[in-house]
Amino acid sequence: MELKGFLEVFILILCTLPSALAENICDKYMRELAQKQSAFVQCSTLHSVPVRLCNGCESQYSEMQGIYFIMREEKNCTQKFFDKDRINIVSTTQAILTSLWAKAYCDDCFASNNSGAFDNKTREFENCLRDHKGEECALCLPHYLDLNGFYVGLDKHNNGQVCYDMQDSMNRTREHWSKDLKCCHRQFNPLIFLIACGIAAILPALFYASTYALTKRQERNHGILIADSRQSPPSTSVNASNSIADLPSTSSTATCPRVPSKKNEEETSSSDDSAFEETVGPKIIKF
Repeated sequence: MELKGFLEVFILILCTLPSALAENICDKYMRELAQKQSAFVQCSTLHSVPVRLCNGCESQYSEMQGIYFIMREEKNCTQKFFDKDRINIVSTTQAILTSLWAKAYCDDCFASNNSGAFDNKTREFENCLRDHKGEECALCLPHYLDLNGFYVGLDKHNNGQVCYDMQDSMNRTREHWSKDLKCCHRQFNPLIFLIACGIAAILPALFYASTYALTKRQERNHGILIADSRQSPPSTSVNASNSIADLPSTSSTATCPRVPSKKNEEETSSSDDSAFEETVGPKIIKF
């Protein structure tokens, strides 16, 4: 009986041992993840000015990502620590830190050794500035142009998504070159300024002159139209009324012939006799 009870206890221990070990492993992973996240946050803060987040905290970021992926692959850890509540603190915290790395385009620092080449050119430029105090603008100009040209080409190639370590370094270099050393002298061409002022002064005069000429032309055309309208023949309505007046009347006097009066008959006969005498000649008077 004692042996049987011992075996039952031993079997129970063996059955519960894997889950207990798994829980211990998950707790261990959780503590490691918290430590790695804390180390990355501390490194990011310490390398904020000037920005050296990508190159200065690359190892801390890689270790943090590694332990996080191990926890995600462990089934027991996933069930215990992930997607258990609305806040989901573990995943949310990791996402915030990962977004900081992505927002700084840190992966570009390690692509094709761009960061190494940029750092070498920056170091050469800084050495030139240190070795030629007072003559930086003349003697260090080739180094500055080389560094700036490399960065501009990299910026165009990546569509502006350049590692933020290089962005911050280039911005500080340009500011030091132009403001502190005053080596960036913009050439001012007075001829261009005078031409621009002349164009600005001439344009209003041309506008008003063209407006005045156009107004005068319209007034002249309007006067010609008025003169032509006065000399033009009467309208078709007037012609039509005149034509109607010239037509024979269709009144009762036209349809009914007039009866000549006696006086009219005498006048008519006398006129006929005179006409006959003119044609025949003088009458022969008989004695």
